[in-house]
Amino acid sequence: MADQELDRSHAATPYKLEKARERGQVSKSSDVVSAAVFIAAVVFLTWQGWPTWRAQFRLDQAVLVQAAHAGESAAMLWPLVERLLRETLLQSIPFFATLLLSGVLANVLQSGWVLSLEPIKADWKRLDPAAGLKRLLSLRTLFHGVRAVLKLLLLCGVAWLALEALTPQFHALAALSPVGAARTLLADIASLGLELALVLGLIALLDLVYTRREFAKQMRMSRRELRDEIKHREGDPRIRARMRELRRELLKRSTGLRRTRDADVLVTNPTHYAVALRYVHGEMEAPRLVAKGSGVLAAAMRGIASRHRVPIVQNPTLARTLFHELPVDAHVPPALYAQVARIIVWVFAMREARAGRARPGAARSPRPAGPAAPSGRLA
Repeated sequence: MADQELDRSHAATPYKLEKARERGQVSKSSDVVSAAVFIAAVVFLTWQGWPTWRAQFRLDQAVLVQAAHAGESAAMLWPLVERLLRETLLQSIPFFATLLLSGVLANVLQSGWVLSLEPIKADWKRLDPAAGLKRLLSLRTLFHGVRAVLKLLLLCGVAWLALEALTPQFHALAALSPVGAARTLLADIASLGLELALVLGLIALLDLVYTRREFAKQMRMSRRELRDEIKHREGDPRIRARMRELRRELLKRSTGLRRTRDADVLVTNPTHYAVALRYVHGEMEAPRLVAKGSGVLAAAMRGIASRHRVPIVQNPTLARTLFHELPVDAHVPPALYAQVARIIVWVFAMREARAGRARPGAARSPRPAGPAAPSGRLA
């Protein structure tokens, strides 16, 4: 059972991935970033390399000429040095901006924007020598070391083949002018860089697939972790069951209060229990319990019955029996027919007597005697 609980065979849920993202744990390949930066540098060198170097050569020539005329005066040399540094920096800004933008895009395209301070928080466990030695001697570190050596050998092999193909051009550099030699050398470097960039792009693509697979494997979850996550997100099942029970109870109370005003009679304890009964002659086989309540709910039912002129009969024994033995919307059992029938008959008789007094001419007729109350007490 424990082995099954620790078996991480389930894919990570979106909730776990989101929490890992908040901690700064995302699938990211460093080779992709390195390849993107290198490719951007090579492309910039191919596109703007010669114009940038030519502008730099002209600047250096102008500064050297002015320095020759300035003599050995420090007051004249420092402005020249300042100008050289300032304009060199301005010329290099596009190059470094291209590298920075390519690095940012390579990270964002892999994992999106991730803003988390968790990776830079102080973690004293990282200073543990035993843990560090264990990581250093692990199979994972050995695998990464071997992979780095293989990448280095591959790049060295590609560079060697590219330089070997460019060797005939190196002999022709002596016959060129300084400007032509510099331009040719820069073009050869750009060509070598493009070949290395192609290899780096292929390595980065393979590393991206491997990194995503390893991250998905690392984020796998066991059945126990899935259950714990469900409990954390939705709460303990026992608590949720209790909440559902409370909601059902509240619904019953609101329904009971609403149905009390439509009842024919309210049987009470007189204070602890209240049971509302309704009977429609010809439609119901027996009186039906439409609402019941105890404590505060019973008091609220009595108040509603008083406001809507529903008769209230105090019969403790019958009220307790109906409350404990009969659910809402259930009909009165035959064992209680006699007791309930006396109350229903008395209620209907009271209703007919009240209706007779309300008819025209009833005031001129002799006042009938009201029906006797059933066993119990009329509230």
